Order: sequence, then C-alpha cells, then structure tokens
Amino acid sequence: MWNVFHRLAGAVLAALCLAGATHAQTAGVSRSLTVDDLLGLEAFGRASISPDGRWAVYEKRAGYDTMPRVESNGRSTWSIMEVWLVDLGDPNSAPVRLLPGEGLGLQLVGWSPSGKRMLITRLRGDAFEYGVVTLSDRAVRWTGLTPDLPLGGATAQWASDETIIAAVRPDGSLPLVLGYDRTSMRRRVEAWNRTALGQEPSRTVIEAQDGVMTTEAPEPTQALVQLNAGTGEAEVLAEGLIADFALSPDGGTVALVRRRELMAIGDPELLHMEDDRRRRLAFVDLESRAITPELTHLDIAPHLLRWSPDSKRVLFWGRRDGRRWDRGSLMSVGAAEGVETFSCDGLEVGSSASVVVAGVQADWLGRAPVLHARASGSERRDWYLLSLGRAPIALTTSLVAAPARIAAATTDRLYVFADGRYWAMSDAGVQPLSDTDQRIRETVLFDLTMGRRLKSNEAPRRKWSLAIDAEGQLLMMNGERSSRLGQGGALDDRTLALSDRAALSLRPTGLADTLVNQSSGRTQAIDGVNAALADVVMTEAEAVKHPDLDGRETTSWVFLPKRPGDVRGVIVGPYPGWADNLARLDPLTMTYSFRPEVFVAAGYAVVSPSVPGDLPVRERGDAYARSVDLAIDAVLAAMPELPADRMVLWGHSFGGYAALEIAVRSSRYRSYIASSAYSDMLGVWGEFDAIGRIQPENGMFFRFNQGWTETGQGALGAPPWLAPDDYAATSPFLRADRITRPILFLTADLDFTPMTQAERMFSAILRNGGEARLVTYWGEKHLTWSPANIRDRYKQIFDWLAYTLDDSSEVSTVETGALPRSEPSPRTPPP
Repeated sequence: MWNVFHRLAGAVLAALCLAGATHAQTAGVSRSLTVDDLLGLEAFGRASISPDGRWAVYEKRAGYDTMPRVESNGRSTWSIMEVWLVDLGDPNSAPVRLLPGEGLGLQLVGWSPSGKRMLITRLRGDAFEYGVVTLSDRAVRWTGLTPDLPLGGATAQWASDETIIAAVRPDGSLPLVLGYDRTSMRRRVEAWNRTALGQEPSRTVIEAQDGVMTTEAPEPTQALVQLNAGTGEAEVLAEGLIADFALSPDGGTVALVRRRELMAIGDPELLHMEDDRRRRLAFVDLESRAITPELTHLDIAPHLLRWSPDSKRVLFWGRRDGRRWDRGSLMSVGAAEGVETFSCDGLEVGSSASVVVAGVQADWLGRAPVLHARASGSERRDWYLLSLGRAPIALTTSLVAAPARIAAATTDRLYVFADGRYWAMSDAGVQPLSDTDQRIRETVLFDLTMGRRLKSNEAPRRKWSLAIDAEGQLLMMNGERSSRLGQGGALDDRTLALSDRAALSLRPTGLADTLVNQSSGRTQAIDGVNAALADVVMTEAEAVKHPDLDGRETTSWVFLPKRPGDVRGVIVGPYPGWADNLARLDPLTMTYSFRPEVFVAAGYAVVSPSVPGDLPVRERGDAYARSVDLAIDAVLAAMPELPADRMVLWGHSFGGYAALEIAVRSSRYRSYIASSAYSDMLGVWGEFDAIGRIQPENGMFFRFNQGWTETGQGALGAPPWLAPDDYAATSPFLRADRITRPILFLTADLDFTPMTQAERMFSAILRNGGEARLVTYWGEKHLTWSPANIRDRYKQIFDWLAYTLDDSSEVSTVETGALPRSEPSPRTPPP
C-alpha cells in the first residue's frame, strides 16, 4: 500500500489546482479552467420578447457560490435570479432591472397577449408566489398564490390581457420540484428531535395492498384558478391532483388532466418513470365555470394535449384502463363532442416506456391529425396523416431524413426543417420553402426549465421560424422568404428568445457570455456575464475513429493537455451508449457536471470511449471491458506519447456500473473511481427512494428503482425471483473478490442510486483485503449541488489521482491548515 506521504501530496496538488486562477488572471494571458471558475459562474436564464417586439426581459443569475442555501438541487439558483428589461426599439438603451426594489429571487413566466403585463414568480426562502407586473409603470402586484410546477405540464397561461389561468398550491406549500429535497431533509431533523425528546412517536407508516401503496398523510392537492390580473382576485375553477392543462386558442375552454385512481404496480406492466395514478381528462368552460364529466375509461398519456386550431377538439394519446401504453391510440375529444379514435394500422410509436418518458408526437393539420411514427418492421420514423376509418398516409417519405419535430403551425400547414431546408407540410406532402444551396437547420430555444410537452409537442401557431445557416447566421424564414437578422454569426450561440423580427442569443467567449440582440441586419450587445473569465480556454476534444466490437467504425474522444508528452496520467470515462466530446454547456450544467478541462489543466488526459449501450444483459460486462480496450488501444496508437501504464477508469451512474463491471475483469488500470455506481441488482430492485422514504405521500417512487432494474438501464425484464441468474450475472458485487486495483467510491445519502450500493462493494473489498476509499456526501443527490461539496469532490478526485498514479518518491509533509485556499472568482459588474 502506498504510504501516507502520497496522500498528503495528493491533497497539496488538489488545493493547488483549485486555487490556480489568480496568477494567470493578473498576468493577462489565456488560462485553463479551474474549479473556482466553475463555482463562481454567473449565468443568463430564460428570456422573452414582448408580443409587439418592443421590449425584452431576461433572467440573470448571480455567481453560483453566492446562493444563501442549497436546498432545491439545481433550482436553488432561483433564489439568486433577477429580471432585467431592455428597450429593443432604442439601440442606445441600457438594460435596467425590471423591479429594482425587489432584489433577487425573480423568474419570468410570460407576457400578456398585448405585452401590457407580465407574469413573474418570486422565491424567498420557503415562500414562492406569482406576481403581475404592469409594464407602463413597472409596478408589481403580488398575488399570494403559490405556483404549482407540474412535472412536464403547464404552469400558467394568459387567457386575455386581464385573465390568467394557473395551477397553484392552495396550502402554500412549495411545488414538488422546489420542496421535495428540502422537505425531506427537514423532516429527518424533526423526526430525530421528536425521538430525542421522547414525548411523541416519530415514525412513518406505509401500506401495501393489491399492488397499491398508500400512506398516512394524503398527497398535497392543487387548484386551477382564474386570476384577474388587474385586481389580483382569484377564483378556483377546479381542484385535485392536477397533472396538466391546456387553454384553447380562443381562450374559452381549458382541457384539464387530473391524476386519479392509484394503479397497481406492474399492471399491466412495470415502467421506470410512470406515474402511479391514472390521468383523466375533462373540460372547464371559462364562461359558465362548468366542468364536463371526466373520461373515466381512458388513461391520458403525458406530453400530448394539443388543441385543434378551431378550439373544438383536443388531441391526446390514450389507453383503456389495464392496457399497455404501446397498445394505446391517438384520439381526440371536445367539450361538447365525443371521443374519436384515429386509425394507426401498420404504425408503431415506440415502446410503452418511450410513450411515458418521451411522449407521442402529434399535431393538427387542418381537421386531421399527423403522427410521428414508424411503419411496422421499419426503423425510420415519418409523419403520417391520420383519419377516421382510413389507412394512414405518409407525408415525409420523400425526404432523406424526416424531421423529428414541427417548428411552426398554421391552420392548414405545418412547417418543418429537414435535409438542410425549410418545408411546408400539407395533406399533399412536403414542399420546399428554401433554396437547395441554403443549408439551414432549426434554431431551438434554449430553456432548461420548459416541460417536455411545451418544448417538443406544442409548435407555436405562426408561419415563420428561425433558422441557422452553416456559418452560424440567424435567418428568419417566413414562407418562401428569408431575411438575415444580424451581422456575423456563431455556431455555438444559444438562442433564448425570438419574435418575427428579432432574436436574443448568448454568444460565448471563454467562460464569458454576451447577450446579443439580432434584428434588422444588426447585432447589438445587450449585457454580459463572467466578463473576467473570457480568457479561459475551453479544451477542444480530438476525435479518434476506430472499429467497435462488430468491426463498424465508431468515434471516441480525447482531451489533451497543451504538452501531451508531459501527461501525468490518463482518465478514462466510459458511459454505455454514449461517447461525449463534452462541448461547452450552459453555466449551470458546467457547474455540477464532470469537466475534463479542470483535469487537463492539471496535466491529465481525459478519454471518453465509445461503448455500446444496448447489449444482452449477460454479455454486457465483457462487452464493456472489450469496448473500452478497443478505444484505449486506438487512442494509444494515435497518441503514443500518452502513458499507457498510468490510467484510471472513472464512471458515474450507469458509467460507474460499467466501471465496476470492468474492475472485476481487468487490471489494466492503476485504479478505479465509481461515482453513484450500481453494483448489486438485487439490492437496487427493492431499495426505497431515499427522499420519498421520509415523505412517502409526495411520491415513494417504487416504480423508479424497480422500473430502472427491470425496464430501464438495468434491463433485466423481470423481478429477482423470476430471473435470479440474470441478476447474479449482472452484479459486480458478487464478483468483488476479482478486483485487484484500488477503488474510490463517491456516493450521497439522497441519491436515487442507493448509497448502499457503494457501501456493500466497499465492505466486500474490505473483507477480501483489497484497497478502497468511500466518500459519502450528506444532503446531496445523484448530482452534487453544494459549492463546498463540489469543491471537495474535485479535491478528493485529485487526491486519488495523485495517490494512485504519481510515481514520485520525493514528497514532503505539510500541515493541513497550511494548504492553499481558493480565492473568489471575479464577478461581472452590473451594467
């Protein structure tokens, strides 16, 4: 075993790497990414342009490590967000705070139809509420209503300039996406205190009967309300467990989906991410307040709730109770009309799991729907026109590659991008609207918070779309006419908002982002973040092509330090089904994810090997090891200067599982790092959700771990008692005695990958006399959110790399208190 001096040397290296920004900044030269850079990142959030095109508003977030508390995973950053306003009609106008007296914690929701008002939210501690801003005097009326944020569904919609339809929490509790984590942590403390005081019981009770789990406390309900924007008065339209709603184009009717009867687990099949309740559809008439009877015989799939242009019918994917989702049908129904079922003969929309997770894509073309599906026996997806009692008609088979989504919709046309062109889709097929020599693709709005239905299945009702050409120039496509929005272009721009005359985009330079307005052939800088980090060099990955297990060409990616000959070691990061060039991401994603540039700056090369994902379960462990060997062999052949004898294999989540499967088969690597790694499929299957354990009424997600093991990435297809040999064959825990190299385990107590998975592997290695280190983060989940824990996580990894890869025997001891400390990253001054 390596001695303690190596451990101390690793700690010194880690601290030096974390604190390395200051000198390079003062020297005024380009430099590499540091952890402190990541934790200090400011960011832009959502943006929106007013309906008349005059005004733009955008969210701007302070430095990540300025959050007062980290209790709601990545959404904790909402507490340090503010909203800015800029006059797009005046090129000399500087942005101003929309509500300068309100401070931080503001987020956008949406403009009223005329742009007279704007709906926003405010997060302050445990208080979250809607506010209505009048743009003329920038006054805000706080409503006292707590927004609900249905997973994947709608939050609020303007029915008119005076009326808002919104889902709210009547009891004032935080919506699940904000309150789930913090409630579980606080309940634990409260439960421990009750036990310590000894005056009242401290326990949780759940029951199982006929495949249904019930709890003592009821699940919190929601209310659908109509809010008067002028007076602030709210009227309750409906109550219950609201899953989604959609307002008709004429603003007169709401299609409302509520979660109703609990479903027995596994009936008719077990799915990873499926809701535990059936979803029922009804209609609310906003004039009479009448609610139609629910479709009690039909279960409504998520991610599709599309009104027809004439406001008469709603399109949805439904199944009869007890049937599988992939045996469902595309249907429509109206408030005053019955259910219609469209013929999908010969078409497949995908598996039941894909219906639940990704949704069925469909829209209206006039009075008939179109469906994105594949013909039976084919791998290709196309758009098909459906009708009552007639066979589907393919509309996009003339294209080389059919479009995956609809960009815009009018009454009798749908607009799509495919084969590098812009097309109009009608019942006669597709007609090109752009030239063959104008290679373009759709510009999709960058919004990490938008639900899947609103992002991919609610094409805006308009004729125009925004495109980007091969040079990165934004083009407004309006029928057969196109116009350039700005001057110059950048392929890595991210578009936040658009109108028929302008677009707001983020243009990166190093770690700096500039918000630009592109309109009337001009590009105007509006605001920026991380200005002092523009000199940070983002490492470019190099592609290495090589044959895969079947002899087909595949691509792995390599990140190299500036002087490859001086590489201290090689970090190999497999993830089955994915090889990543880890291009620059948004600041939030960069903060919590593994950033190879940090390790490249410290002298390590990073390899993302191509590893197949869809493999027979009993063969996948061997296939992982052989696939990574093929990738590494190709990388070493292409870059012989890399140290083949100093490599570490590192995997997170299912990549961590792959790392352990390789660890029981290979001694090629000096050590392993298994982060949030699965190790024992039997143990995963029956484990409770860590957060739901203390608050089961908010979702004891039995379908999560059971579904993951049987039908998700685990892919074992059955519970343990029906497939014990498969569970044994895919559990590296049962082959822990074959591990010959040290392993660093990183885990967290609130992770949906149970921390017991790491603990049992650590115990097995301990019992077998091997070497391992287990680091557990408390109050963290599958990803790490606390700035201090993020910093420490990198430190632990740097320490491990030094401990297992460095060959130097010349080390000196230092006192822990003498280690260098990171300086704060510079912030962008307000404009």
